[in-house]
Amino acid sequence: MNADSTRVFPNLSESFKRRFPFRLSVPSFIYPAGYADNVRMLASFVDEIELLLLESGDDRLPSESEIEELAALGTANDLTYNIHLPTDLDLSAPNRADRRWALERLCNAIERAHPLAPTTYTLHLPYHETDHQKPTIGRWAMRNAESLTDLLTMSRLSPRQISIETLDYPPDWFESLVNQIDLAVCIDMGHVLRFGHDLEKTWGIYGDRTTMVHLHGVCGGRDHLGLDQMPKMAIKTVRNYLNSYTGALSLEVFSFDRLNASLPCLAQMFPLLTL
Repeated sequence: MNADSTRVFPNLSESFKRRFPFRLSVPSFIYPAGYADNVRMLASFVDEIELLLLESGDDRLPSESEIEELAALGTANDLTYNIHLPTDLDLSAPNRADRRWALERLCNAIERAHPLAPTTYTLHLPYHETDHQKPTIGRWAMRNAESLTDLLTMSRLSPRQISIETLDYPPDWFESLVNQIDLAVCIDMGHVLRFGHDLEKTWGIYGDRTTMVHLHGVCGGRDHLGLDQMPKMAIKTVRNYLNSYTGALSLEVFSFDRLNASLPCLAQMFPLLTL
């Protein structure tokens, strides 16, 4: 949708471009407006935009003309993009036809975003099984491996251009999969903390192949909150792992108020780098 021309949206008060050891990214839905409107309002303040292509229908993806506009905005504002691929698709579906349909829809989204030269394409591998025993997890991983191999062939992406995101299940469930295909990883620190997984273990396994980090506040079983809602001990833990990180970090919050509350918290985590 387009921004309401009669409505005045608030602006961030200071720029955070090139302020951190990593590229600072924010989602393309901070304001209740379209892709280009969000980018125009955020481009002066951050290094990168996480373009949310969360639904796979043709009518839910940005049009080719919108992509052209986004590319022009990126060039004009020294801005890069990363792509969050649709979350309504399952590459591990038991039915082969369903997996093929998911592959085609993902390739459609990748092709649509290609002119933006994304730094990474972040992908969910959902786990819908009720059985959490090793044989079932193994079959799930094998179906994903087969689909991802096909996706790389069909999309002509290199393996490290796809970053598999940590979700609600233990992150080490896809360790053999990403090693086998040599994929990148998106460590969603908020997910890891919310679902009680071991962040030290996760970083130890995937740190050298992590190209994207998602960060958001977690409190009382809720995530995607502002960083001001995150307990101090969790902030300290997160800070330890970001000390030497040089990829992209997306503050994955979905409102201006939460972003505006999060940015000062992030700056306080890196005081020597934000003078």
